[in-house]
Amino acid sequence: MFALRTAAARAIPALAMRAAVLPKAIVVPAFVARAGSVSAVRAFSNSPLAWNKTDKNLVTAIESEIKHEEEQGDEVPDYITEYLKASPFEITNKVGSDEVTMTRKFGNEEIKIVFSVSDINSADDEEELDLEDDLEDNGHQDKESLSASGDDEEEGDDLESLTFPVRCLITITKPSAGSISIDAVAQDGAFIVESISNIKDSALAATSTAEADWEKRGLYSGPPFAELDENLQVEFEKYLEERQIDGDLANFVPNYVFHKDQVEYTHWLKDLKAFVSAK
Repeated sequence: MFALRTAAARAIPALAMRAAVLPKAIVVPAFVARAGSVSAVRAFSNSPLAWNKTDKNLVTAIESEIKHEEEQGDEVPDYITEYLKASPFEITNKVGSDEVTMTRKFGNEEIKIVFSVSDINSADDEEELDLEDDLEDNGHQDKESLSASGDDEEEGDDLESLTFPVRCLITITKPSAGSISIDAVAQDGAFIVESISNIKDSALAATSTAEADWEKRGLYSGPPFAELDENLQVEFEKYLEERQIDGDLANFVPNYVFHKDQVEYTHWLKDLKAFVSAK
């Protein structure tokens, strides 16, 4: 697509120069072309035979891709089920939705973590290729072993090489004190906190409408987390770890995103095939 656009852009100046040097009588606007030529073009573009052949070819290509994806299997990997069994977080995953939500209670606190599958696109091409190659070669063994034990340092290094940055919105709410909203990135087995906002209105913190999001953006979010006093940073990270917003979760998030992306892609292909095949 990029190459086509580039070629078209390069062609425009050349066409303009040719039009400038040709006699005016030769430069004829397209809309005054002979009716017979226009009719011929319309007859071709509206030909049911041409469209049906194209549709069938597209459906065949989609079916081939669906078959390839289904051969990879769509079961929930063990490393995901093992983590969720041991974790206090509950996960909400709706098929067709780009967002994933994880929630838990901690004393009188409600904790919610939201992240998006689209963040898989933030990995560069080399990281994506390494990720796919490693998963195919190892059969997810590194992830399963790490989730089951968490003690093998070598396996942990292998798992970290499969991660990519996933942006997370972490909200911690208390009934009578509002909420704090934490912008963070899960990557390489750690949460990198970027900023922290205080939201005194608990109802506003729990609302995810466009108006609420706009209002929350207007709140003071404090200085960048990396510029805070080092001791303050350390203590806040301990605060998150006590709530199990820790390295295990930071590893789980991108791994879950990768799995969900594969599942969603297969559903997307099937929906596309259903649409193209519909009479």
